[in-house]
Amino acid sequence: MGERLLLAYTTLMDKAPGAAFRRARELYLNKYCMPQGNTNHPLRLFVCDEQIDETVVPAPDGEPGHRLVTLTSRPGQLAIVHWQQTSPPKPPLLKSYLADEWQLNADEFDLVACTSPWFRDGGHQTRFTPPADLTYQQQSLLTLKE
Repeated sequence: MGERLLLAYTTLMDKAPGAAFRRARELYLNKYCMPQGNTNHPLRLFVCDEQIDETVVPAPDGEPGHRLVTLTSRPGQLAIVHWQQTSPPKPPLLKSYLADEWQLNADEFDLVACTSPWFRDGGHQTRFTPPADLTYQQQSLLTLKE
């Protein structure tokens, strides 16, 4: 996986509403694409089908009321959106976009053109399953009174 992709995902998720606010988080991910170098590029990359896992374990400080909460987020899919265009992008454009912006080889992914447009008619979308190691983790100390 390209380092740029992980950095962009981390940057996007750092600004996302908390997982407790599911609807706001979903709207945020539909509205904001992953930050990319060329902001004028006709293609944009969005997170789809976010998978969230939360674990709670005793905190390492040994305090009885302290818990360490870990939130792990992973996109179930990524959508390449041909911004404000109803037609799918040409295959060479898709390949160069993935290679140049994200350091990904398009031949390693199953790129699936969708029949429905992106959120609020944002453009034609092509989806694929991201690399398995594209994850974001956030930890918080929860202090509970006994």
